[in-house]
Amino acid sequence: MLEYKFITKIEHLIEYMPILRSAKVIAADTETTGLSAIDDRVRLLQLAVENGCNLVIDMFNFDDYTVFREIFGGNSVKVFQNAKFDLKFLMALDIPVCGNIFDTMIAAQLLRTSGGSGKVGLGHLAEFYLDEDLPKDEQISDWTGVLSDSQKLYAAKDAEILLRLRNKMIPLLVQHKLTEVARLEFACVKAVAKMEFDGMYLHPQKWLELTENTRKSQENALKKMKNFAKPTENQMSLFGLEQDDTNYDSQKQVLEYLANNGIHLENTSKYALYPYIDNPAVAALMEYRKSTKALTAFLDTLGSHVNAKTGRIHAEYSQMGAWSGRMSCYNPNMQQIPRDADFRACFSAMDGNKLIIADYSQIELRVAAEITGDMRMINAYKNGEDLHKLTASLITEKPMNEVTKSERQAAKAVNFGLIYAMGAKGLQRYSSQTYGVEMTLEQAEEFRRRFFAAYSGIAEWHKKIRNNPPKESRTLSGRKHIFSGETMLSSLCNTPVQGTAADIAKNALSMLFTELQGTSTKIIGVVHDEILLEAKAEKADETAILLKNVMEKAGERYIRNVPIIAEVHVADSWAEK
Repeated sequence: MLEYKFITKIEHLIEYMPILRSAKVIAADTETTGLSAIDDRVRLLQLAVENGCNLVIDMFNFDDYTVFREIFGGNSVKVFQNAKFDLKFLMALDIPVCGNIFDTMIAAQLLRTSGGSGKVGLGHLAEFYLDEDLPKDEQISDWTGVLSDSQKLYAAKDAEILLRLRNKMIPLLVQHKLTEVARLEFACVKAVAKMEFDGMYLHPQKWLELTENTRKSQENALKKMKNFAKPTENQMSLFGLEQDDTNYDSQKQVLEYLANNGIHLENTSKYALYPYIDNPAVAALMEYRKSTKALTAFLDTLGSHVNAKTGRIHAEYSQMGAWSGRMSCYNPNMQQIPRDADFRACFSAMDGNKLIIADYSQIELRVAAEITGDMRMINAYKNGEDLHKLTASLITEKPMNEVTKSERQAAKAVNFGLIYAMGAKGLQRYSSQTYGVEMTLEQAEEFRRRFFAAYSGIAEWHKKIRNNPPKESRTLSGRKHIFSGETMLSSLCNTPVQGTAADIAKNALSMLFTELQGTSTKIIGVVHDEILLEAKAEKADETAILLKNVMEKAGERYIRNVPIIAEVHVADSWAEK
């Protein structure tokens, strides 16, 4: 049976301080009264070092955390499982964690593509890597009252096993050339934890007004649709008056509604409806759908995520939420907040503060230029040229100074679509729906031909992948992805580009965390290549310069031949970007 010491008094903990001070590696875990670092408390803190010292500390008996700040303030490597959870609870106690972090859950996620465990819970990792059974029955037990010996032993094991998992995983990370991406992810976890802990402010009055206005828009759209509806005999009231019982959330009934207005479709997706957007019956339907989605997905639910103590939304982020390495967001998903100005205006700085919002300029195009070595694209970026205008010039065969605004807009669709090998039909639809630029199929085909003739490096990259489809992909940080079965060319191209862009953003986050320590500036959100900070108004301009410099420097770690540019805005709300 694992030996451990149950600590309830400061003098007993101090006895172990010489061991903890000299330890090069400390494993740490917490047992908490709930899942919220804002509303719940740490009951147990477990520490383990490699000489067999295992401590289970009852934090309910401590109100002075000075000794814990010393333990976590040293340069020892700190080992966690799902580190951001424990880091947030330590932040609530004002216990900063210094030194490097090794997160066994993140390591397992990286090793999953190299024959590692498919599941990354601690019990699964113990079974897969150590061939040990780690019962988790006590995980959901009550941690608020008198603790049983079983609970204490369970807690002690959770910390002790992390040391052995780390020792098992390090050689595998080295073997599979994942050390750089592991360093990146481990460094980023502190920033993610702090971002979740600090949260983002939601202006309550603006949100209420937007909700009311959107509900009115929904009602108005519904009235318009009822005017376009043509009731059948079954929709006659008892007194012979026409009534509309159409369920506008039912695809079958919406298809009938459209057919009654001369539009015959097989489905009611936005792609199918888009060609008929000028038809008032379709416009009313799309307005109804837009307002209904806004209400159900955001307006009627997001308010419940505002913490009563902080007045802020503390969303959660998954560092590797997508196969490419991109982060995802949940509880709630702040990355899917509509871009409409009235929505974004509700996310504002608190009184006396400003938002500093920055995103990378054309990051995926720049990454594609680096990966493919396309010299025309690389030279354009080095010379500070407008790549969209250059592409417009190349595909229209006009001098750059004669390129129109709409031609440049079309070139955006060409650039962002064709680096991922989009076909002519896809380009035609993408241009129309994403950039509002119509092009004929013949134009799309000709633009494709001229694009690949101009950017031969991109064309050669596609040809190489098409002729010899890779079984695995690596980003420029070494992040590994395994392709299964038949994979489309677009996915084969997209994976290393989008993944490297994600790596750059994560590097920026970790660097920002270091730069912002000791300041009141908060990292409050990240949406792929966009980072949001909240700072004191008097510090806003210098913080904007810092953010720009850090983001650009972060890209230099992986992008050597193409300049990386971050565009920064100081604003009162997210809408002002």
